[in-house]
Amino acid sequence: MLLPKLPTTISDYIFTDLRENIIDGTLKPNQTLREEEISIRFGSSRGPIRESLRLLLQTGLVVHQPRKGFKVRDYTPKQIRQIYTLRANLEGLVIIEFEGKDLLNLIATLKESNQRMEASFKRNDIYKYFQENIFFHQMIIDFADNDILKKTIALVNEVSLPVRYQLMHHSLPSRRSLTYHEQIVSFIDQGNLSEARILTEKHVLENIEKASQVYT
Repeated sequence: MLLPKLPTTISDYIFTDLRENIIDGTLKPNQTLREEEISIRFGSSRGPIRESLRLLLQTGLVVHQPRKGFKVRDYTPKQIRQIYTLRANLEGLVIIEFEGKDLLNLIATLKESNQRMEASFKRNDIYKYFQENIFFHQMIIDFADNDILKKTIALVNEVSLPVRYQLMHHSLPSRRSLTYHEQIVSFIDQGNLSEARILTEKHVLENIEKASQVYT
């Protein structure tokens, strides 16, 4: 028997909706997030709206300027390069944490993820493909069991999501990300963590220029 889902707070609901709209580009870079418009849309008072905007500010997905309010973050090509370089270095460090660990459960989980990603690719389901891509990387990060590294990557990954979504949206029907995932799993399965790390970093870094072009 499934337990019923507990209701979230109004501010959590608004935060989740706005976050998804920022990531998928419904809310555009530099777009002002006006409290009056959000209030009309959700039928909410100002308190939960302000709380949701503060939460978004903490994620890095929005910026705040005195007297100008909250805006969706925009990214320069330089910032995109910085984000992708950080992601590559950090996710490479994650692979090092696998040394000496029993990887059988992780490998099984990653292979199942690749199967779901393959199914999403064949359906041309961009959203599910994108979500599965995030899940794959998150499973690797979680398995490393390094809280400091995990928190650092979480911040970088959250800020990167709007750029990554636009890149994947324009990349389909390419199978490139899935192919990389399959190769990374293969190296982990062989116990070749050095090559898995190199490939993980390459997988992230080679998207820098294309991400800049697509996003801008």
